[in-house]
Amino acid sequence: MRAAQPASFALVIDLKALVPRAEWPLPDNGPVRVALQHAGQERVLMPGQVAAQGGWHLGFRKHLAAESQAFDVVAERRIGWAELPWGRIAGWAVACGLVVLGVRAWAQQRAGRRRAQELLRLGRVGRLNAMGELAAGMAHELNQPLTAVLANTNAAQRLLADEPPDLETAREAMAQAADQARRAAEVIGRLRRSVQEPSDTTVRVPVVWADTVRRALDLLAPELQRLAVTAEVSGDTATTVMADPVALEQVLHNLLNNALHALEQVPAAERRLLLSLGTEGTQGVLRVRDSGPGIAPEALPRLFEPFFSTRPGGLGLGLSLCETLATRMGGTLSGGNAEPRGAEFWLALPLAPTPAR
Repeated sequence: MRAAQPASFALVIDLKALVPRAEWPLPDNGPVRVALQHAGQERVLMPGQVAAQGGWHLGFRKHLAAESQAFDVVAERRIGWAELPWGRIAGWAVACGLVVLGVRAWAQQRAGRRRAQELLRLGRVGRLNAMGELAAGMAHELNQPLTAVLANTNAAQRLLADEPPDLETAREAMAQAADQARRAAEVIGRLRRSVQEPSDTTVRVPVVWADTVRRALDLLAPELQRLAVTAEVSGDTATTVMADPVALEQVLHNLLNNALHALEQVPAAERRLLLSLGTEGTQGVLRVRDSGPGIAPEALPRLFEPFFSTRPGGLGLGLSLCETLATRMGGTLSGGNAEPRGAEFWLALPLAPTPAR
């Protein structure tokens, strides 16, 4: 009978079964929520764990291009704080920290070694120059008494020559003393000529002020840190002068050392070290100023005098040597008191010629 035939049909499709198990790597109770969506309807294939609070929410959506399966595959995952691999994270953090500390320690050790080598080099050059300055000073100081000894001996020889011939032995002794004094004067003269090089033999090349300042401050970094002093550098850092690089480093090193010795005598909160770079006419000028106690008025006229020092135990050759080096480089070194307090030294050197276009 026609009435016994079914009037409609129902088709039940398991959407989850449409995806082959080999292409479904996640377990049914995994943390990822997977669903098929279409036209506002949703079929959950795996419930996952997306209701947890906090953490990070990750999402993925892929549209199936087939017309017969116009679905969107949606995957969601929420990662909570408790799921993070804190042990591994802590291990990596500790390892990275140890690496950073190791690299920092290595860099500090390398910088300290380089600083020590530079200080040793400057110390050697400084000792050689100081010996030259000392020898020149000794030659200057001893030449006058030796000249007097020579003149007195010659006078005694002439006086003894007027005596009877029985004083021949005395005359020979005086002649020998005169010869020895004359020989000593010649030795001192040769020593003085050997240590006083003419200024035109000094090798001068273009030097950037800022590079020399940076190297000098780097060498004195431990002393600056000990005194809690931050050097302030201002002015035209591109100024280039004609100078002997080693001699210029030694002059600046001595000036900064003197400034730090002066700053050590004032409270830490009042310590300031200023370096300014600039030009005046055809010269580049470097000024070093500190906020120390300054220079005593009676010491100002003898500031660059050899063997004069206001520091206990000082030889008094530092500023004298700096002035000599500055003069050999064709420049000048001056100093005085600053306002309202402190000392200021300014070094002027010829500017390097500008390259022609």
